[in-house]
Amino acid sequence: MADIKIFVSHRIDINSELIDNPLYIPMRCGAVFDKENFMDIAGDDTGDNISERRMSFCEFTVQYWAWKNADADYYGLCHYRRYLSFADKNFKTDEYNMIHEASLTPMGKKKYGLMNPNTMKSLIEKYDIVTSEYADVRKIPTPIGNKDTVLEHWKAHDGEFLKKESIDLLLELIDDLAPKYSKSSREYLNGTRYRGFNCFVMNRALFQRMCEFQFPIMFEVERRLDTTGYTQTMMRTPAFLGEMLYGIFLYYVTTYEHWKVKELQLVYFQNTEKIRDSFDLICRYLWYWTDRSIRAVVDPVFPKGSNRREILKNVFYTLTPAERRGVANIKTEKRNMM
Repeated sequence: MADIKIFVSHRIDINSELIDNPLYIPMRCGAVFDKENFMDIAGDDTGDNISERRMSFCEFTVQYWAWKNADADYYGLCHYRRYLSFADKNFKTDEYNMIHEASLTPMGKKKYGLMNPNTMKSLIEKYDIVTSEYADVRKIPTPIGNKDTVLEHWKAHDGEFLKKESIDLLLELIDDLAPKYSKSSREYLNGTRYRGFNCFVMNRALFQRMCEFQFPIMFEVERRLDTTGYTQTMMRTPAFLGEMLYGIFLYYVTTYEHWKVKELQLVYFQNTEKIRDSFDLICRYLWYWTDRSIRAVVDPVFPKGSNRREILKNVFYTLTPAERRGVANIKTEKRNMM
């Protein structure tokens, strides 16, 4: 039986539901900043680590820890509210090609096959790569409308998620540090198939290769960036570029090499905090559907990442108490997820 370790990156300020499945290893992202460890799970701040880079590298601090400190036949990564679905059926998805769920519940865990390690193992062992389905970038909105390529999509978030010049820097660094991927980087970015969100399971050889490709470039990006005047979201530029590198790597190994690849749907759980009682769960669903209905009206007028969207969110968070929204108390990170 293969040794499979799927690391789950958890925020240190949310007491999230955990998956009771030995294949999943929950880890606190940025644990060096966590003085309480109220979730009582391992952190990314032991051994060879970059835990202190949590605000710029996001879940990549957990991936780095797994690369440097864990031994496995297969390495995986997912987030506290994004998981690959191992269900035996497909579900309706949004413009990001993700399934949406209001809350991470025991029923949801079973629905998406997250509680059956034997079924997961039997599938994973048949493949070299298990990844999420790609999204058609032409369907994903930006602050200035839908775009036709992955590159145009990211550059449309100039001044919101990153500065568009940082993508030019990324390509320059690929040419200098990993020229093997130069052609693929342009092909991927000029294409329509978006590979994002860093949720995967890979065999040891591919995982090692991907980390050796991503992290030297991300470190050099961080070294060269002038972050004067950056917002908290823009400070995550190395992570956003790391996500592009993930897409580039998958494009390369699936286009120019011969590996067994399985695509699964990606499920997004909007609220993953531990459920207190039935009333709490009912409130979550009421809020979820209210939120979805509002977004259906608001998103076309106030596109995600736009300045007018930011103004609207500031008003919203000022007028709406956190406890009524069923989300964590740290507003800045919440806002960045909208």
